[in-house]
Amino acid sequence: MKNPMKALVIVLILLSAPAWAQIQKPTAEIRRFQVEALTLRDVTFLFELAVKNPYQVELSFSGMTLDFSVEGSKVFSAQSKGGFKVPARKENSNTFTVTLEYEAIIKLVKDYASKEWLNTVIDGVLVIPLPKLPGLPQDVKFTYKLEKKIPAIKPHVALVGFSVEPPTAAQVAQALAKAGKKADPAKAQKVFADVLAGRKPEAPVIDPAELDLPLSVSFTVEIRNDAKGPLSFQKLGYELFVNGESLVIGDSSGVVREGARTLVKVTNTFSSKKLSKGVRALFSDRKGSFEVKGSASLKLPDEIRKDPVPLVFRESGTFTLK
Repeated sequence: MKNPMKALVIVLILLSAPAWAQIQKPTAEIRRFQVEALTLRDVTFLFELAVKNPYQVELSFSGMTLDFSVEGSKVFSAQSKGGFKVPARKENSNTFTVTLEYEAIIKLVKDYASKEWLNTVIDGVLVIPLPKLPGLPQDVKFTYKLEKKIPAIKPHVALVGFSVEPPTAAQVAQALAKAGKKADPAKAQKVFADVLAGRKPEAPVIDPAELDLPLSVSFTVEIRNDAKGPLSFQKLGYELFVNGESLVIGDSSGVVREGARTLVKVTNTFSSKKLSKGVRALFSDRKGSFEVKGSASLKLPDEIRKDPVPLVFRESGTFTLK
């Protein structure tokens, strides 16, 4: 070698530094963390994890361990979330979600009903096994601490003011003509009136389900939050099931806030073909079961998320007719 002293200095420097410090390390960062979606029963967080692989071999790992604490109480742990593979000398990212149930939070947080917002802390640990190369440790560990506020929700959903308007004789006559039925329109109209009033028709000249007659229905979906978190939205997409059968689907902008209650007023129509045995039982029994699917956009403070958060729910219960 032309300069033996220079070579000796380089060797001494390499020997004095740990082998791990001489080799480029992989990097792992949380590029995105947000409240992705809400229901009345849980909240879903979205994570985007990006890993850069400096080695000539593929990196593979099972994912992160995530510990969720709400208002200082540990609520939930999620194991091995977001695992993926990173090709040699490449960067790769993976997006995954974790859902936290409000029921678990309610059990642990004191004075939950008085809360408006819940401070949520996520402690994350990512362990990446390293290639079996000279000078490399078995793995490398990354730790993360993320924080986000979520609305406090303790819901109660009810169906109130349910009513169906009987058709007029003229409407019945038109439906009879369309179906090619010979029944007397006035008597057929009386059948509809009796069924919707819960009475047994005196002269059942037709089966209402054999006609395709639009019936007007109105009701109010009452969403009450027994905690203090805001449930503010301008429009609700809905599907209503009565006694297990889908009755109406639509959208309503008739949203009114009254204290802790959000009232969604609905007027729609359904075909008389849906007057099945199960639906008719609602009118004869003057009570029944309901299930409502709802979808809306919830605006949270900008520090939580700037664009609206999807709110989707599926709630059920019983209701009565007057």
